[in-house]
Amino acid sequence: MGEGGVVRARAPVVTRDQAQLVRLLLMCVAWAVGQMLTIGLPIDLAGFVVPAALAVGVYVVTDDLGRPRVGGGDVKYWRGRRADDDEQRRRGRWN
Repeated sequence: MGEGGVVRARAPVVTRDQAQLVRLLLMCVAWAVGQMLTIGLPIDLAGFVVPAALAVGVYVVTDDLGRPRVGGGDVKYWRGRRADDDEQRRRGRWN
C-alpha cells in the first residue's frame, strides 16, 4: 500500500524548479510595483532603492516555496544522509 504498491504515490503539487520560477516571477512583479510607486518621488536613488527593497522582501518571504513541509513532506535525506539512519546501520561506515 502506498508509494509503489496498490495505491499510486501522490504527485507533488509544485516541483522545486517550478517553485523557483514562480519565486522569480514574484520578485519581478515586486520590482515593477516598486518602479511604479517611485514615479512621483523627486529623490534620485528612490528609483532603485524602493524596487530593490520590495524584491528582497519577496525573496525573503518566499524562501520556503517549493520545499516539503516538516509535518507533511516525505523528507528522506538531510545533509546527504538518510533522516531515519540509526547507529546500528552506521557501524562500519567512516562518516
